Amino acid sequence: MTSQLAEIPLIDQSYDGEPQPTAVLRGLKKPTSRRSVLRGVAASALTVGALSLTWGHSGRAFAEEGPAGLMGWDRNDCQDAYPGGYDEERDADGEFKDAPGACFGGVISSKYCDGNGWYRADQETRDGGVHKYTPDPTMCSGKHSWKWKTPDGKVYRCSDGTETVTANGGEQQVVFSMCRALVS
Repeated sequence: MTSQLAEIPLIDQSYDGEPQPTAVLRGLKKPTSRRSVLRGVAASALTVGALSLTWGHSGRAFAEEGPAGLMGWDRNDCQDAYPGGYDEERDADGEFKDAPGACFGGVISSKYCDGNGWYRADQETRDGGVHKYTPDPTMCSGKHSWKWKTPDGKVYRCSDGTETVTANGGEQQVVFSMCRALVS
């Protein structure tokens, strides 16, 4: 016997007929034992446990998108771009000069960061010349940034760029530099 949708009473509707026990389980050949129920519970727990190990872990590093669509590594060991890794360097100056090293390559400083913690894209006149800051997406294996975790548990974003200094006489100097910004 199958139920028809029209035969199911609404939640606020009273039922006028005689209540009938369900016939769904009558097709089973033998009653369910305690062992079968426990086996089912154990199998369900193992399934949920195994699935929870994969939740939130895709097995790949996801790229973090910076200003102007520049992509970066979203890991804190920098092994996406450099499988052997490399040793971090301390900042030349700026906010994290006395903190443990976190980035590698070029001149490292928080002064190269914009207000959002990415390599800045602007220019300023100081020290007798024009300093132009340009993010560079080609330095770190085609990515613009990566995350680095220091021994004290803090995570920093290291984003690549160049500082081009043009002196009053027109002479230019290009310096590979690195913005170091605190992420967490």
